[in-house]
Amino acid sequence: MKKRAVEYPIKRTIRFTEKEDAKLGKLLQKSTYCQTLSELIRDMLFKKEITVNTYDASLQEVKLQLARIRNELQAIGVNINQIARYFNSCQDVEAKQAYAEKVVPHYSNVKGKIEELLAILSQLSRRWLPK
Repeated sequence: MKKRAVEYPIKRTIRFTEKEDAKLGKLLQKSTYCQTLSELIRDMLFKKEITVNTYDASLQEVKLQLARIRNELQAIGVNINQIARYFNSCQDVEAKQAYAEKVVPHYSNVKGKIEELLAILSQLSRRWLPK
């Protein structure tokens, strides 16, 4: 077992209700550096900052939306690159015109995806920035 850097020779006893004990247990689980309840309570008593990791379930949906938009933008980019390759390899002016017309809807899709991203970012900024 690892030896403590500081010894604590004085022992104090404190009583908690079941609700308080459960709350302390949850804080201990979320604490990033306290390994024992004693460490946690000492840190709380002496006003050290306690780091707590929280999980915001509502952000999971935002992450999924952002990942979906990223994948769609990637696919659109691949399509645009393929059309550009055909356009650059083609010598016929009419064929180049046809390829140029084919690429326009892809750029419209990009515009739509950027608007989706801006809407998501707007929602997040309203949520995180002070009012």
